[in-house]
Amino acid sequence: MDYPIQIPRAYANPNGDVIASGLYRSYLTQNLANDFPEWMHLRQNPRSVGQQLLAAPSVHLERLDNDLEYNIKSKFLNTAPIDEVDVLYRVQIPSNINLLDASASGVRCVAAPSGCSPSGVSQIWVQELSSLEDFYYNRIPTGLQVLSSGSYSDGIDDIQWKLRPSGVLDTESNKFDVWKMKHDITWCYHDGSLRKQDLQTMEDYETYEWQGDGIISDMCYKSGMLWCISQSASGCYLSLVSTKTQEPPLQYLDIMATFDLTPAIGDSILMNKIIIDSIGSIWISNFTDTAVYNIQPRYDYFTMDKRNRYIYFREDYRDSGVIVSNT
Repeated sequence: MDYPIQIPRAYANPNGDVIASGLYRSYLTQNLANDFPEWMHLRQNPRSVGQQLLAAPSVHLERLDNDLEYNIKSKFLNTAPIDEVDVLYRVQIPSNINLLDASASGVRCVAAPSGCSPSGVSQIWVQELSSLEDFYYNRIPTGLQVLSSGSYSDGIDDIQWKLRPSGVLDTESNKFDVWKMKHDITWCYHDGSLRKQDLQTMEDYETYEWQGDGIISDMCYKSGMLWCISQSASGCYLSLVSTKTQEPPLQYLDIMATFDLTPAIGDSILMNKIIIDSIGSIWISNFTDTAVYNIQPRYDYFTMDKRNRYIYFREDYRDSGVIVSNT
């Protein structure tokens, strides 16, 4: 089989935006409520009107807290994030593109990355983003790129293979109770449900029905999402599931995107292990521990610098080129 192979995104929530997964409840909501007296209904009931009012500013306070933690970690080499976007590609906007033309709705970029043909995709319409924050941080992959397959090894990037349908640590959220106690939380899959649990006691805080394809065999936590490998009679799937608890609470978590891995690995191969390394590459292994597949997320987005007439891309389209025109 020739690599790379492009796997398109089968489903995404509105606009493919990580933070557009509905109004979610921050873990700081209960923390703020704990500043009120113990006898108040606001402190005891997470569905009270008072906590609903605190929910909105808590989301912004959580983002501020995350930004402060990010800035502190960036000051030291051993804690600095190394999977951030550090390489961009750019092209000069052609002279025939009039950025001031009121009759044109914008600029369109079309590319054909290598590996599109085997998966039946000939071209990719690159999506425009006007916000730099969205361009760098808040977008889910537009597709996956299966780069290669290889022999099984004991670990990837010093991370050992381990079947983890249970106990996936949530590194971006916590649980505060009414007694001001802070609890670390984990996510697990059991009996058809995704469960948000206490790290120590394994108490269920929240339970959500699994709405994706197949049965989850392994999952990994990264960037506020569960990257779940699931298996069904029709094939193997990789699903990105938001861990944000929505308000009002729903019976299931939002599946941000679904990718059908079957065209790249074959319908007779069952996958049951997943690792996401320090630079964001995805590694999956089969049940028999004989093959490992290297998968890279694709981010087919662009943003424009109208003053200097440049278009910046997250992905490299130099091999096949990119077509730029007015829409």
